Amino acid sequence: MGDRTPRLGLGTFEDGEAWDHTDTVEAVDEHAIVRGPIADRPASGEYDDELYHATDQGITWRWDVSSEDWVYFGGQGCSDQPVPGTSHFDAAQLVHARTAKTPVWNVEAHGIKGDGETEVGQNIHDLFAEVESAGGGIVYVPPGRYLLERTPLIGDDTILLGAGRATVFEGTRPDGGEGQALLSNRGYDTVEYGGASNWGVCNVRIDSPASNGIMPAHAENVRLENIYGDRIYYHHIDVVSSKNVVVDGYWATRGGEGGSDAPIQFDNQTSEIASNSVWNGTDELLSRSDGTPTRNCTLKNFEIDPENGPDYGVHIHRNGNESITISDGYITGCLYAAIRADTGDEIADLTIDSVSCIENARGISLGQIKSGRRELTISNVTIRTDNRGLAAGSGIYAGGFDGAEIANTIVDGEFTNSILFDDMDDLKLSTVTATGADSQAFRFRENVDATLTTARAADCGDAGIYSGPGCSVAYGGVSFEDVGREVVVDGALREWASS
Repeated sequence: MGDRTPRLGLGTFEDGEAWDHTDTVEAVDEHAIVRGPIADRPASGEYDDELYHATDQGITWRWDVSSEDWVYFGGQGCSDQPVPGTSHFDAAQLVHARTAKTPVWNVEAHGIKGDGETEVGQNIHDLFAEVESAGGGIVYVPPGRYLLERTPLIGDDTILLGAGRATVFEGTRPDGGEGQALLSNRGYDTVEYGGASNWGVCNVRIDSPASNGIMPAHAENVRLENIYGDRIYYHHIDVVSSKNVVVDGYWATRGGEGGSDAPIQFDNQTSEIASNSVWNGTDELLSRSDGTPTRNCTLKNFEIDPENGPDYGVHIHRNGNESITISDGYITGCLYAAIRADTGDEIADLTIDSVSCIENARGISLGQIKSGRRELTISNVTIRTDNRGLAAGSGIYAGGFDGAEIANTIVDGEFTNSILFDDMDDLKLSTVTATGADSQAFRFRENVDATLTTARAADCGDAGIYSGPGCSVAYGGVSFEDVGREVVVDGALREWASS
């Protein structure tokens, strides 16, 4: 093209040849562009392709007559001065610029292909490092299948943004090297919450039978939105020793294929744990094992409907999970329990609200510990299993909590017991219905201090309420329908009363 410069706003050279402005932004006569702060940009342009350079953003805007709006034209910008009135997620409309360095970094401009054949893990890893050094931003990944031969590590103030189910990630691994994270964060191997912070992944599909999924590790302030989970080796999302992690929008069509196959896991890297790792292309590198608790994390707006029958839907794993909320979701098809905590591990402040657990062997299993847990809330939950061959154990089983409330909850199915508690202090149950159990509707097995009000037990083969050794259970407003015996206390039938 020589020294020709395009005429501003017309998209052609003086001799009539077409001009692609995205390739020749540097050739624009910047003195001909109106410059000033974004606040002084006029509400509308005077003509099509008029340019305005916002000096406080480092962004040049173009007036587009067809859309009657200013659209991105060029410039790098920075995360500290995003487009006014938008978040990084909202600013995804800027990706169509397809320049190499903008507030949105499009991987196509960096030669990263989603052709399902080219391994691009190292390239994405390098791009993450470049974006973090520039102050953060959005890394946009267009539709395609991206093969990650290593675990790219995302940095501070960076968001990986895909195009929904059309943006697919797969972790390729050498034979016999299955596992390790598909995506993780810089500082996975630091202590406490010293890893990358203020990062996120949005609108992507995981279809990766040879690798683990997204692993925030020793991270802080992480948001995972609209994650679609297909094939996976262990978990689509594994939160390890991190805090302030929100998973908002998650759909699982399969569980894991490995020996630990819950689609979602809240985890803690305690000492001498030889799992939770990344793959750098040649070696497996473990997250730091310092026992940092996973704290203040939320899973909401989700559906776990796997076709391959995983053991659990959500697994709360190892000691040190604090302030975990699971809400507004649906779980089905699990061969052990919809939601499970390890039998001997301490938990603090667990909330399960507005979750339907349908056609799982058990609903919520939090048992087999005598003490050390505190604050359990289960509300607006439905647990139902019509398949007699699938139902096993208890619909709800909890133990070791100091302070627990169960409200507006239904357990229906041929479980051994509908609801079972051990070693619970200050347990309150209200508006709870338990039906269909082979044995007892409400079983307070040992050392339970409970108050049961506005409850219903029906169609149970043995007893509506069982109160075992060391239990103190007060009843009020409880009805029985078609139960074998009404109240059993310490193995003996008793008259209806408080005990």
